[in-house]
Amino acid sequence: MADPYIDPFETKIYGKFAREQMAAVLMGKVAALDGMVEFAMGKQLLADQAMSDVLDRQPKPAPELDTAEVLDEARDVVVRFASYLDSLKGRPVDTRLFFRGEAPSVLARRRLTKLTAAVGHIADELERQRDKVRGADMWLAELREAHEKLGIIERQQRATRVERLELGPEVSTAREAWLGVYNANKSLVRGLLAHLGKPELLPLIFDDLAEIHRASGVSDAVPPGQPAAPTAPAAAQPGPSPEA
Repeated sequence: MADPYIDPFETKIYGKFAREQMAAVLMGKVAALDGMVEFAMGKQLLADQAMSDVLDRQPKPAPELDTAEVLDEARDVVVRFASYLDSLKGRPVDTRLFFRGEAPSVLARRRLTKLTAAVGHIADELERQRDKVRGADMWLAELREAHEKLGIIERQQRATRVERLELGPEVSTAREAWLGVYNANKSLVRGLLAHLGKPELLPLIFDDLAEIHRASGVSDAVPPGQPAAPTAPAAAQPGPSPEA
């Protein structure tokens, strides 16, 4: 079997390597089976192309903002703005209009969706009260920036959920189909190498076998009880090759 840890992007590497090595190592070794090798290479090429097409359809991830950093900045500006309003001489505005009756320190700890809405409301209210608040333009710019970043974080989280629900199954299904072809080809090649009496060449074609298996119970050894590989008749024995 194939290494179960081959991820979708690694299929491009392993598939291409297998096709190239089938051509280099197997073609001409048993002339009667060259058609089988060509068939295996063709099936692998189709599987590689299908997997590549699925991966190419996936949206390219945009640079993401640091969620924790954005939340900390937004919470900080809410609390600082509340303190600033309290420091204004004569209390020219009713702070309850900004924070809707909640303590700013409590409002700042709300979950993302509510915090985003709260910062947007604070900015909108400041826009309405800007003539009464000294330095309103500076605060408004900071609040609008915080609100915009919170919106980006919200969209990032929604996109991640959508990707997991909608895009994941497509990639997973394509990977399983690819593995089916890759493993079928491995069986065909194993049989050809058995005719040659050179099963040790298998890892030279399927590179996942060249590494130590990373999961217990995963093995590409010939199953117990299977007859030993037959020795090819003298007339069919291949000449020395660099891979031997």
